Amino acid sequence: MRETDKIAIILATYNGEKYIAEQIESLLAQTETGWELLVHDDGSSDRTPEILRHFGVQYPDRIHVLDGPPCGGAKDNFLRMIREVRAPYVMFCDQDDVWLPEKVELTLREMKRLEAKHGAEKPLLVFTDLCVTDERLHPVATRLSAYQKLNPGHTKAKELMIQNVITGCTVMINCTLAKLAIRPENTAGIIMHDWWCALIAASFGAVSYVDRALVLYRQHSDNFVGAKNLNSPRYLTARIRRPADIKHSLLATRRQATFLAETFPAADAIFREYGQLGGKRKGERLRFYVKNGIRKSGWQRNLGLFVWG
Repeated sequence: MRETDKIAIILATYNGEKYIAEQIESLLAQTETGWELLVHDDGSSDRTPEILRHFGVQYPDRIHVLDGPPCGGAKDNFLRMIREVRAPYVMFCDQDDVWLPEKVELTLREMKRLEAKHGAEKPLLVFTDLCVTDERLHPVATRLSAYQKLNPGHTKAKELMIQNVITGCTVMINCTLAKLAIRPENTAGIIMHDWWCALIAASFGAVSYVDRALVLYRQHSDNFVGAKNLNSPRYLTARIRRPADIKHSLLATRRQATFLAETFPAADAIFREYGQLGGKRKGERLRFYVKNGIRKSGWQRNLGLFVWG
């Protein structure tokens, strides 16, 4: 367990030698200096561990490389690091992006505003927008939210239940949320760490959006998730031809909703109801969506929800 009174930036790495140094340099260039970086590598076979050790030696008071076996994926790597740190705030960081210099400062400012409004004992989450770039950091889209037809205002619990509009590498959470996020030891019911944290904050605390693109979100062939252009005919054709993918994604959200309800019995009953929706007939599922005003961002996603959901 590592304790700090600074912001803990946690960075999960895996075969990131191509971009990791540039990302860390962007952290070192932040206008807000009250942070420490904790990194855990997930079993890289390239030079990533060597690069991390170099930065750790160069900045021993600021950059800490955590030992331990691979976790088997980003979700469990991030959750593991949350377990291993005690800090007033935690930020998630991806290995291949670049943070703009004021990212930490502006995110922290909004978190302080949330704490003043709701109290630090509530689970709180702040997120920002991103600028989509190619692998050389040339802009592809100035806002990820517009590029992916995401509405960053859709942060109510019932909205986040079916769709995550929050990108993990933009997120800051407070220590109250961090403690709640690691309550379950078995993480099989969690889709991704950022989505899980967002659901907890929306259910029991507050979520806030900083309307600035503060991350250069690099797209390249090795991206695990990446940015999808919903206006692309290729994207639409692929989705229509693979309805099983849509059904699988919805099933995962139902499992996650059930897991949240089981982990936190005080959660809204809508989570348990949604988790049981798969056993209902199509008409009952549609009535559930209409009755509760459940929609996704973008007509393309709602088409998939109402046709195959």
